[in-house]
Amino acid sequence: MKFKKLYWYISIFIAIISIGNVVLGFTPDSTEGLNNLGVLHHIKILNMPDTQVVANINALEPAPIVKFRKINNEVAEPNITAESALVVDFETGDILYNKNALNRHQLASITKLLSSMVVMDEYKWGDDKYISMTQTAFDTYGGNSLKVDEQFKVEDILRASLMVSSNDAAQLLAESFGGVEVFNTKMNKKAQDLGMQGSEFFNAHGLDQKPTSNYSTASDIMKLTQDLYDNYPDLIEVLKQRETIINSKSGQTIRLGNTNEMLDKDIQMIVGKTGLTDEAGETLSSVVSIKNRIVGIVVLKSGIGGYRFQDTRNLIKWIEDNYEI
Repeated sequence: MKFKKLYWYISIFIAIISIGNVVLGFTPDSTEGLNNLGVLHHIKILNMPDTQVVANINALEPAPIVKFRKINNEVAEPNITAESALVVDFETGDILYNKNALNRHQLASITKLLSSMVVMDEYKWGDDKYISMTQTAFDTYGGNSLKVDEQFKVEDILRASLMVSSNDAAQLLAESFGGVEVFNTKMNKKAQDLGMQGSEFFNAHGLDQKPTSNYSTASDIMKLTQDLYDNYPDLIEVLKQRETIINSKSGQTIRLGNTNEMLDKDIQMIVGKTGLTDEAGETLSSVVSIKNRIVGIVVLKSGIGGYRFQDTRNLIKWIEDNYEI
């Protein structure tokens, strides 16, 4: 009787060990019944040969992105007035068009992309912090009816700066986030961190000034624009808006339009920031959709009279006509 009990105890013990081995994935010298989750996480299990593990891992990797291909290398240059221009596929980094992309030019209000990014590096969207319009900011040329001593949320000042390109709004951001000199230092540090070696900034708004105005290259502005698109979703949402309304703390209401006239008119346009001064000419940095691919387009020193938009349209059509995916 004692022998039978011992036999049952031993049988139960062996059964438990066998079940445990199956559950934990230990099967001597066998590669059958592989744990797919283990392969998915790149774990070598069940004595699987290294070559088999690599094969399974490679099978799980995504297919490479299909690149734009030129249909014909013998094509005419696009008809644009911009002295510098650059078109880049954001997904591959491939340059689709380059015209003097390393030449330095003044930027005008494209500057406000960088100043807004510097603010957002320190500010959390939705904190609803109020800042007061100062006399010095109000006196900046190209105001937006933001009255002195009126309090506005930081988010609304960013909207005014990016959408209607309000220079007093950009100046107020610089004064409110460290003061003008400190803010300029932050802007240049941000530019250097992004690899913008051909750029220097002296103000937050982009107006011409003596002795030196902000300057950059189409190549550098492309780096700035891609970083904006990749890492600043709140600012991208602002740039997508055709119009909005902001309110001061005391109830002043201001309607803002967007200076990017291609919004809602051109289906390829996703976001863009305009600029215009006497020295810079017309400028535009934009993110567009071409053949369902995200593409950046920068035009600097376009002719005055709306040519920044026509140059961008012509570049979009040129890519559509001369490239395929």
